[in-house]
Amino acid sequence: MIRRARLPCRERRRQRDPHSARVSARVMHSRRPGAIRGQALIAALLVLTLLAAGSLLAGGELRARAHALAHARSVEVLATARAALIGYAISYAETHPGEGYGFLPCPDAGNTGSTPIGACGARGTAAIGRLPWRTLGLPELRDGWGECLWYAVAGSVKHNPKPAALNWDSPGQFGLLDPAGRSLQAASGDGMAVAIVFSPGPPRSSQIRPPTRGTSCTGSDSAAADLSHYLDPGHARAGSGVIEITLHPATLDDEAPNDLATWIGIDDVFDALRRRRDHASHLDALLARSANALAGRLAASRTEWLARHARPLGTLAVGVLPTAETLGIAAAQRPLIDDWHEQIRFAACPDGSACIGVTRPAAPGERCRAVLAFGGERIRSGPERQLRTTAAERADPAAWFEGRNVAALRLGNPEFEGAAHFRVTAPDRPASADVVRCLP
Repeated sequence: MIRRARLPCRERRRQRDPHSARVSARVMHSRRPGAIRGQALIAALLVLTLLAAGSLLAGGELRARAHALAHARSVEVLATARAALIGYAISYAETHPGEGYGFLPCPDAGNTGSTPIGACGARGTAAIGRLPWRTLGLPELRDGWGECLWYAVAGSVKHNPKPAALNWDSPGQFGLLDPAGRSLQAASGDGMAVAIVFSPGPPRSSQIRPPTRGTSCTGSDSAAADLSHYLDPGHARAGSGVIEITLHPATLDDEAPNDLATWIGIDDVFDALRRRRDHASHLDALLARSANALAGRLAASRTEWLARHARPLGTLAVGVLPTAETLGIAAAQRPLIDDWHEQIRFAACPDGSACIGVTRPAAPGERCRAVLAFGGERIRSGPERQLRTTAAERADPAAWFEGRNVAALRLGNPEFEGAAHFRVTAPDRPASADVVRCLP
């Protein structure tokens, strides 16, 4: 979303001077040359006075118009930057082979147009700097006032150092507020943004900005040193925890906050990723790899392995899928599995019998010795809305699964239902259908 400002509109009012009417009448009835010349001079002075007054009155309107044009240009480049960041996230695995999707670049910290080679802060912490336009394959974007854009990214999605897991439930870090302190909800389960792009607008009296250096952005080679001279007080900052930012409407007041901003929620990233034709097959391949690894562990030492990684529940042993290392998956493939393992549950028959029944949509059911269950995207609205923000919410199977799968994972009932493969049936809607794979 891009916050658009409401600009003031001033009406021009013209008042007729009764004295000028009387002067005009005297000119019409005078026949003397000297009088005509004198009256012509008075008329000319009156015209100049009216023109000067009109210019003064129009000055505010012209300023408002110039501000509106600059604002429109800023909105345009903010939208371009936002689209480029989402494009970067949903193509990350192609530009970084062996890694997953959804990562966003670190900000430009040195005024080079590129993300730094090393890390931007510690794992899990937010970072802020200029927009890395070169890294995004963009021209040097400037807002309507000729300033380069600034950019903040949450620790939950930044690419270096990477978070422990990145998926469609990754938390945001930026809480967005309007001037009254009301929340501006981002497209995510927790209502917070994972990235923000800023147009800094014209400098306020307390901000000192050096002139443009050729094709480079204004400022020094230290984004940290320049930050307060570009963004308003209360802007995004580097650090951990929730970072609240108040966004103000733009005005003509030179001392009022004047930043414009657009932001990205985690749903924005995965809504775009879902529209890739290969997104479903990518996730389904990860589920297949996890299921095969789990089946191998159970075949090798079912009793011992279940005792360590599951808990008895009803007639089943139930647990959260362990890490890829615990499953014995090759090191190169572990990050991809670990992005999703918290969202995967398993249930097994302790005695190794085929005690679990799985009902399939429009297909024959199966009998299984164990199952791997994947909840899919959360249901975002309505009476079945799923919340996965707090530890207590994530511990409840109802936050991930629907139908009889909730009772199976809560109570150990040996009856599941779901498709054998992950599919996206409608690219414009969350793929929330449960997946249940039968293990030998």
